[in-house]
Amino acid sequence: MRFLFVKARLEWPRTYGHDVHCYEMMRALIGLGHDVALATDAPPTAAALNGLALSGRWVLAEAAADEPVTLPYLQERYRSYWGIATDRIAGLRRIAREWNADAVVVVGLEILPYLAAPQGPARIWYAADEWVWHYLSQLRSSPGDTLTHLRQAAIKGLYERAYASAMDRVWVVSDTERRAMRIVTGCRNVDIVPNGVDTDAFALPDVVPAPRSAVFWGRLGFGPNLQALRWFVGRVWPTVRARVPDATFAILGADPPAEITAWDGRSGITVTANLEDLRPEIGRRDVVVLPFVSGGGIKNKFLEAAAMGRPIVATSRSMRGLRNQPPVVVADGPDDFAAAMISLWTDPDRARRLGATAREWVTHHHTWRAAAEAALAPLTGSGR
Repeated sequence: MRFLFVKARLEWPRTYGHDVHCYEMMRALIGLGHDVALATDAPPTAAALNGLALSGRWVLAEAAADEPVTLPYLQERYRSYWGIATDRIAGLRRIAREWNADAVVVVGLEILPYLAAPQGPARIWYAADEWVWHYLSQLRSSPGDTLTHLRQAAIKGLYERAYASAMDRVWVVSDTERRAMRIVTGCRNVDIVPNGVDTDAFALPDVVPAPRSAVFWGRLGFGPNLQALRWFVGRVWPTVRARVPDATFAILGADPPAEITAWDGRSGITVTANLEDLRPEIGRRDVVVLPFVSGGGIKNKFLEAAAMGRPIVATSRSMRGLRNQPPVVVADGPDDFAAAMISLWTDPDRARRLGATAREWVTHHHTWRAAAEAALAPLTGSGR
């Protein structure tokens, strides 16, 4: 098959989940023998494209076409809201036609209007997560922002529904996301395409981790990450430090808000922003903590931690969408979470076994090749 992927930007480093999904799915489809091309609003850097044997690449600003684009009222309103020029939509239509694409895969929320462009190829929205569910999941953990979350859920829900007629298929990462997507958009062809992980890139570290250390990483201004850290630092970490005074906690990630940077240097906490490569710092810590209290989808950091053979302590919400039962310590209450961390620090043999089995688990159940085959199956009838 010939897949034309469409994305606003393909960033490097890949700190956004959609950058990971887009890059790895393209690479996996190419590895399975399919032709893959990419069209973006902004030109990607060489680092962002490294390892991709693309069959074609376009910058939509340079490929704009003077063809009429007529959209229904709500689709037109949202196109204008996101600032997507109609000549770029027409340009994508021409690219898909001239490149003879079998499927056009739009990655991300803000560029759904591009789904209106192709005429003939299968039109696929690679949503990964469902955005109404994303905002509603944060209500309980962030009651002060209730009106904001409800407003965003309403806006995104109407947006998704408006473009449902342009979606032949939708790719999401879990059954929860599929149910939500079907309710919000009315689309029936919603496929579960679980996240994978590059187990070569996220390999076992060759360093000895610091004792009594823990780590969390991600895009730190992202709502579910911020809420997870608030819960952990406010309700779990004080108990940990009271019982283990020399315990340390490293927060790594992109663009931390002032609330998080203010924790740096307090009670054994360090905050390190915008590292190009997080893996060495992750490898230097004893335990990975995933204290999520909101959000949906599959946590890429869960798969990355497992691939690196790190012992993981996680809440139940952190495990949603994962295949089979991952070998982690599950704790949902603050005291139980603290006790789980301390138990791994005091039993290094158990921690090592847990990390080793986590890597075995992720290698068997969450590869990008398997994700690509899941996406292909409804399109080809064979998954190959």
